[in-house]
Amino acid sequence: MLQQLNKFFFISLLLPSFAISQTIVNIEELRNEGKEGFFAGLGFSLNASRGNRDRDFYSFDLRFDYNLDDVENFMILRKSERKINQNVTDISQLIHIRSVFETYNQYNTEFFIQSAKNPFRLFRERNLFGTGLRMIIDDQMRFGAGVIYEEETDLDDFVTNTTRLSTYFHDNFAVAENINFNTTIYYQPGVTDFSDYKASFLMAFNFLVNKKFSISLQYDIAYDSDPITNAVEDDQGLSTKFSYSFN
Repeated sequence: MLQQLNKFFFISLLLPSFAISQTIVNIEELRNEGKEGFFAGLGFSLNASRGNRDRDFYSFDLRFDYNLDDVENFMILRKSERKINQNVTDISQLIHIRSVFETYNQYNTEFFIQSAKNPFRLFRERNLFGTGLRMIIDDQMRFGAGVIYEEETDLDDFVTNTTRLSTYFHDNFAVAENINFNTTIYYQPGVTDFSDYKASFLMAFNFLVNKKFSISLQYDIAYDSDPITNAVEDDQGLSTKFSYSFN
């Protein structure tokens, strides 16, 4: 196990952490499903380069869960910052709050709100709220479907309001005793115009060092068929994330 850890840690240091500052929330990651009580976790990723320009990028996550017998609640707080020659050029912030109610057997009802400010992806602010049904397919596989209302403000303060259908699929694969690979796919078409859609794909290799500490290599791609002014249709990112659970 120690040899695996050394190899994994060495690879994680070599890989760059592009400034993804995700507005995509992997809601199944580190979910404390089926456990009652209060839980807290911390995530951190960092990338730095030195030369003609000194570049630094970090992303910092906090997650809190409060689970009861028939309802699970969690909140994710995320802040990211980009610096060039010690000068802050961009700051990104996100908050996501979700409640999951046990409805019937493997079916759960979800309610959620999210607010994000992200100049990395050329929008000033994106707020949304929604509801949906989550299905537990098996021990590792999850599927969700629902509807969201989205309000997006670009850097020129132009506001767009859209109601979207929202679906996601998540699966987790055990690679070794302490290594797993997971994927999450999101698809969100407009209710009145299916040609206006957002799609995202996330995947991650997670290495469990011990019960409290883990290292994750993550890749994500987000596609918007109708992006805001001056933005491209797709956005990709690669990062190394270090996570710690306080429980």
